[in-house]
Amino acid sequence: MIFDANVRLGRLALSRGPSFDTAEDLLAAMDTFGIARALVYAALARESDCVRGNTLLQEKINGHSRLIPCWVAIPNHESPARLIGRMEAQRIPALRLFPSTGHFSIRPWCIGALARELSAARKVLFLDFEGPSWSTDRTDWEGIYQLCRDFPELRVVVCGVTMAGPSNYQGFIRECANLHLEISQFVCPGEVKRMVEDGLANRLIFGSDFPTRHPGAPLALVALEDVDDASKQMILSNNLADLLSPLEPVDDLPTPVPIRQFQTIIDTHVHLGGWNNSFAATGLVEDTVRDMDRCGITSIVATSLWSCFGEVSLGNQDVARACEKFPERVYGYLTLDPKRKMEVEQQIEKFGEHAGFRGVKLHGQTHGVDIADPRCSDILSFADSRGLPVLVHQVKIDPVPWAEICGKYPRASFIVAHVGGCGPDDTAALALAGLAAQVENLYFDLASTRNFFGFLEELIDLAGAKKILYGSDHPLMDFGFELGQVLFSGISKDDQTLILSENARRIFRLP
Repeated sequence: MIFDANVRLGRLALSRGPSFDTAEDLLAAMDTFGIARALVYAALARESDCVRGNTLLQEKINGHSRLIPCWVAIPNHESPARLIGRMEAQRIPALRLFPSTGHFSIRPWCIGALARELSAARKVLFLDFEGPSWSTDRTDWEGIYQLCRDFPELRVVVCGVTMAGPSNYQGFIRECANLHLEISQFVCPGEVKRMVEDGLANRLIFGSDFPTRHPGAPLALVALEDVDDASKQMILSNNLADLLSPLEPVDDLPTPVPIRQFQTIIDTHVHLGGWNNSFAATGLVEDTVRDMDRCGITSIVATSLWSCFGEVSLGNQDVARACEKFPERVYGYLTLDPKRKMEVEQQIEKFGEHAGFRGVKLHGQTHGVDIADPRCSDILSFADSRGLPVLVHQVKIDPVPWAEICGKYPRASFIVAHVGGCGPDDTAALALAGLAAQVENLYFDLASTRNFFGFLEELIDLAGAKKILYGSDHPLMDFGFELGQVLFSGISKDDQTLILSENARRIFRLP
């Protein structure tokens, strides 16, 4: 039983993926994922007109008991008593606020009167700060803490909690028993398990942000987590049902969709080493391998987080030890900083013949050197002479220089990182995908969490499945979260096999 707390009906202005204009369209899409029920809000209510959007939502989902309406409001545009009265008349169990988009505060001085009315009427308040990416957090945690403390009977659900969330909510979630977290962007590896082991399974609410994001990501996150089935069912359905109770019973629910099994899964975008921003980045390769086993990952190709920043040689040494400790499970990228010519020469001399290193990593975002910079030429010549893949993380994806680079170094294979995570307005990434169909040695990986529903199918149409590699960005993101966008996609099993293992096996020359 899956009950989705975060689903949109209607079109957003910048939405490039599929949108659901009718309840029938939405229900058909939910069936493909085995989602039984959904708490639904209207795109028009979020973007433009709450009153008309809420009315439109009621008109569209009327008679569909699997779809539960969630209204949107802007505080102080009407009296809280009048708003709650209208919600009561329409039997609306929940209200959703978008503080960042709506340009208002959630502090009691702004929404205190509304919170008081919601609490008295036993309505659930959903707060969505719409963070722009997995690595940033504009959630007003101090305001949430104050709101939960001042109104202890108000059930509060924070939507889209990102990797930055645990550093904040851990300080007060036990104190605020009315606080719940929706998991559509709950990417931190092991965070679900930690919450369950801390006795907080009842605080997690399954949500997908469908269709802006792919429901397969949070579905696989829960399904592949090492927790008991009862806790999984609480997260996937029971907790939300309890918050919204009583609900009208429904029949003819879809059958849950099982996760497709694959004998071999190769992750081509993994990090080792510690990182302050991720609880899961322990710096221990044993923890990485444990997560691999949990999610069915056969082998990984990894670079060090330390190498992506200042300590290149220290990170490469750590990756070499990991490859030696876990042969055929852990392979490495030799990470090189083009600004440091002498160090590049030393690292190539030291690790160029190491059997564990199967590729080169250039991290232009942190090292500040673009792939087209002449300082990269010695590194690319080395990769070309050995026929090595080069994983490239740029600040901005620009397709213009790639045809020339791929032609100049034809024996190297170039993997542009995070193309599979482009946003709804990222036309450069799609242009690069089109180029990959024409250039033999150009590939890209899926590492990120911003993939909108249907984007993988679009990438395959543009470039072909032979040009796409599975990558997770672990431990920044959970293996299962990223894996779910492939396992729960509508693509063929043959294409899934190419993306999950065969492409990587070919270009990295893995067993």
